[in-house]
Amino acid sequence: MNLHEEDLNLLVIFEALMETRSVSKASERLNLSQPSMSNALARLRKAFDDPMFVRVKNTMAPTANALRIAASVHEVLALARTGIYQRQVFRPEESSQTFTLCMTDIAEAAYLPRLINAIRTAGAGIRLRTLSPIVEKLEEGLESGTVDLAVGYFPDIKDANVIQQSLLRNSGFVCVARTGNPFVDQGTLTREGFESAPHAAIRTEGRSQEVIEVALDDIGVKRQVLVTLPHFLGLLSIVPNTDLMGIIPGDLASIFERQPGIGIHPLPFKSPGVRVIQAWHRRYDQDAANQWLRGLVKDVLFDPSC
Repeated sequence: MNLHEEDLNLLVIFEALMETRSVSKASERLNLSQPSMSNALARLRKAFDDPMFVRVKNTMAPTANALRIAASVHEVLALARTGIYQRQVFRPEESSQTFTLCMTDIAEAAYLPRLINAIRTAGAGIRLRTLSPIVEKLEEGLESGTVDLAVGYFPDIKDANVIQQSLLRNSGFVCVARTGNPFVDQGTLTREGFESAPHAAIRTEGRSQEVIEVALDDIGVKRQVLVTLPHFLGLLSIVPNTDLMGIIPGDLASIFERQPGIGIHPLPFKSPGVRVIQAWHRRYDQDAANQWLRGLVKDVLFDPSC
């Protein structure tokens, strides 16, 4: 039998004939007409250059060659059914897989603890690894599978093969300043004080522009930026020890307000919101493990009002 020339469905025909020893019963099993089954048997005989099945009394008896290959054909078809055509199932309670998440520092601080607790409940053997986002590497990582999922704010993803699902909108932004900051007037932050104060700004590596920068530009608010940082959590040490202010997502406010010497203030202008997403590559859209992970993230973080 030449695999390049023959229809591998002939193996299914062979199996049915071997098990039923009848052309009519094999045709019923495979939902084929009897002429179609007879035609398939003729092609099977030609492919193996052997009669394969010979009528003996009321049955189709296999030839010696058919008996010789029967076990191998059964094994091949079983492998195809269980290893190729059977739908993949992911069982978290049995898995020791390590999932790699690309997350912003905000997402790590605000959402990762909740995901960890949910994963520990679902499967004790599952592990997590997080990476910092650089857009070009993120898209490559999602495509190659070295990154399973991105969770956070990723406005610069352009690859049409990266699927994005909205999870929630953050609670806006607030300003952080040290207790007693001279640019905060008796506990109230005004626009004048905000524009007069020195600032530490956050700029995520590889991102074209931060959402707060867009919002400030739109309303004409100016900042005197003295320091630019790659992560919001860097403000935890800078703000209480200097007169610099910073703008943080409201999701991080509870972390900052627990730090001695830091005050939380509403912005003296309308705060923009940020769409938090999870993103994955189309190559892994039907992967059972990836589907499970995405479902867990959605269960934990999804806000239907977003």
